[in-house]
Amino acid sequence: MKKRALLPESARKNATDAQNAQYAATLKRMVDCKTVWTKEGVNKAEFDKFYQVVADAFPLLHSKAKRLTFGDGCFFYVINGTNAQKNILLMSHHDVVDGGNGWETDPFCATEKDGALYGRGTVDTKTPLFAELQAAEELLAAGYGFDGMNLYIGSSHNEEFSGDGMVLATDYFRQNGIFFDVILDEGGAITEGMIPGVSAKSAVIAVHEKSRHLYRCSITETTQGHGGLNPAAGTPVSALSEFVTQVSKSGIFKATFSPEVKATFTSHAPYMAFPLNLVFGNFSLFSPLIKRIMAGIPQAAAMLTTGVTFPTFFAGKADAPQFKAKHAEVYLFLRCVREEQLHKELAEIQKIADRFGVTIEPVERDYCEPTDFTARPYQVLEALVHKNFPDVITAPFLLTAGTDARRFTGLAHSILRFAPIDLNRQQFASIHNANENITIRNIGQCVLFYKDFIKEMEKEPKL
Repeated sequence: MKKRALLPESARKNATDAQNAQYAATLKRMVDCKTVWTKEGVNKAEFDKFYQVVADAFPLLHSKAKRLTFGDGCFFYVINGTNAQKNILLMSHHDVVDGGNGWETDPFCATEKDGALYGRGTVDTKTPLFAELQAAEELLAAGYGFDGMNLYIGSSHNEEFSGDGMVLATDYFRQNGIFFDVILDEGGAITEGMIPGVSAKSAVIAVHEKSRHLYRCSITETTQGHGGLNPAAGTPVSALSEFVTQVSKSGIFKATFSPEVKATFTSHAPYMAFPLNLVFGNFSLFSPLIKRIMAGIPQAAAMLTTGVTFPTFFAGKADAPQFKAKHAEVYLFLRCVREEQLHKELAEIQKIADRFGVTIEPVERDYCEPTDFTARPYQVLEALVHKNFPDVITAPFLLTAGTDARRFTGLAHSILRFAPIDLNRQQFASIHNANENITIRNIGQCVLFYKDFIKEMEKEPKL
């Protein structure tokens, strides 16, 4: 991998101080809305307030674009361009996790402090959403024609709980034959200290995320017998417990390097200090060593293997615990990188299940196809990062968490996960934790980035 010269941070594209102040004021109004989703609709008034803030803050977008709503609050603004040949979608969710303890400021009253805006959602993900909406608003104000493209900006209200917002939206798009050339969601960011031996900041662009597969594993006893003669072994509970133990220690789940994980490290190799630059620069030669090192780090190991958990176990009756359960079931939750590998692993799990008389039934399949990071959309995004943030390294990577973007499998050529938020170690650690904050200068950088992304995607030929 060729090393690209990195410029100082001062070379970045920046908004003016006046613009940044205005942007921060609008973002504050969005953050001040406690959009913590609950099934009971506890915060409905806060969500309604948020939607009014959006309508007031982006009047041209709200009046000129079509607005679609799904479920209780998932919304899309649609700008239909002239001679539209392609559909481009920008995404970020507007629900947030609750405030929690340990804050130095009120999490739902955004506070400016030391050049940053503190509040829940400033990172995850009201800043990217604000910047997407503001970019469209400014382009409309400038008379931008959106020639050859339809621009969609979508935001779900219950992403944090894997809710139904984007599920309903994608059902609509499928039913109406709406296909997207490029989708850009959250998931990647500009970070520091995430890659060993690298001092520069990294813009990691997620081109894939681990999928979710849920299975019900059960045993039902059909024999009859006196309760006093029940054996300690061979019961549904004991047999299913042994099945869980055998699967957990079986060694079925092998560590492998997917193309995007390999590319994360080979892209950074030229910027690493010795001897890591030698090791990762010769990835194929040293891959066994790299695999052993990563296997010992939980966050890194998650990139290499299928994650396996047994989250729930059901048997018997709570009001009659002394009686033997005739039926027992446990749920098997798998997070895989590639589905073809999962099928091989499931075949091995089935062999263990057969030994104990366990029936395995699929409950949920939530698989997202990986995006080709050698294709044009990724290359355009990478070039824009270089242009707007010339001080950072770029690389594809695998997201071990989850985003709404996975819902769009089969509805897009390229699904990319990157928001141009620039996070130091404290800011990265604040996601879902106390003192979440974004640097005010970075808010304007995000607006400029999304404006450039829209313009560049308009120039691109239809895929």
